[in-house]
Amino acid sequence: MTRVLFLAESFHPVLGGGETHLRRLGSALVAGGDPATVVTRRGELSWPAMDELDGVRVRRVPPSGPGRVGKYLMLPAAVVAVAREAGRHDVLVVRGTRVLGLPALLAGRLAGLPVVLQPEINGELDGSAFTWGKPWAAGRRGRLLRGLVRARNAWLGDAEAFVAMSSRIRDEIRGAGIAAERVRLIPHGVDTERFRPATRVEAAALRARLGLPAGTLAVYTGRLLKGKGLEGLLDALEAVPTGDEGLRLALVGAGEGQSLSVEEALRRRASETGLAGRVTFAGRVEAVEDWLRAADFFVFPSLFEGLGISLVEAAACGLPAIGSRTGGIVDVIENGRSGLLVSPGEVGELAAALRALAIDAGRRSELGLRARAVARERFDESDALARYRALFRELSSRRPSSRPARAPRAGAGRPPSPAARA
Repeated sequence: MTRVLFLAESFHPVLGGGETHLRRLGSALVAGGDPATVVTRRGELSWPAMDELDGVRVRRVPPSGPGRVGKYLMLPAAVVAVAREAGRHDVLVVRGTRVLGLPALLAGRLAGLPVVLQPEINGELDGSAFTWGKPWAAGRRGRLLRGLVRARNAWLGDAEAFVAMSSRIRDEIRGAGIAAERVRLIPHGVDTERFRPATRVEAAALRARLGLPAGTLAVYTGRLLKGKGLEGLLDALEAVPTGDEGLRLALVGAGEGQSLSVEEALRRRASETGLAGRVTFAGRVEAVEDWLRAADFFVFPSLFEGLGISLVEAAACGLPAIGSRTGGIVDVIENGRSGLLVSPGEVGELAAALRALAIDAGRRSELGLRARAVARERFDESDALARYRALFRELSSRRPSSRPARAPRAGAGRPPSPAARA
């Protein structure tokens, strides 16, 4: 038995790819006899401070309320909660290194727990996550920030293991000087039975039940947030003639209450001439597989993405996908074989790809068959769980206090490790 403590910026009832993955992983660990606890932020006061979900203990810490600063303000309470939980756990897994990484690593060292760090998005280790879209990124301020990131990485390198959800994140971690043997590539897995292709009869019944229009239907699932490329998606949809198989779009998910929400702006845009009646807003739904199985193809125009579990779920449902050539999306979409890749933010390319799939049912079928095969070969949930469980058991068999101190990497200018300072 390995007792696993997770620390995450957000968790259920927040709906997102990372939150969904953590819920599935935690419940699977518990079902297999490995207790799991999640320490996370209490985003709303109505959420209980102590909870249990699918057998997973959930401990929510203040502060409550929306806003990006909440993930910083939660640090003191989160560190205290980790310290209190440490005695009943064997491994600490930290999801997201930008804010939680260093404090959690220090807390793990003080508690004598081996620490696993898992970046949530691209750019956490090379610093680009902090400078994306900033006009000062190439200047003096950007160089200073990247220097601080390198110094921070020297400390983060003391963690026992890193988990990368995509090949790009794996390469980024190794580029930060982390030894290859301490980096595990474990993509998010999905339940390929729950997410499975629909027959024509099943798809028709689902459309009728969901109130979806006739014609070719593209679907996006995920949060409606800035950076997901959804503003450009609506522009691209408008550029596709309505005569092209009556192309429609369903946006499944919400953004309301989140600091980067673009939901209201998208709804206004969708009501304008040229798009009116062509976009369906499903809102937040639990049975996302119903919407996927009712659709003809998937679209995922994110401008940057760690992996995109929504994309994997769509592939498992046998949907061909259009996605941006960025982050972990390229691990899922085989361009021209299981879907189409376009340049991030390029509306013209996206519109051309939408039209290409809208008018060619035969191509959609061919690409969808390969998408389903990719999901089963690379992203099966049971395989991912086995690899996580093996990693946790390996680490729990050795404690930081019993291992020899690592020498600083040559030329890294590395400060004393948190363990030494403690």
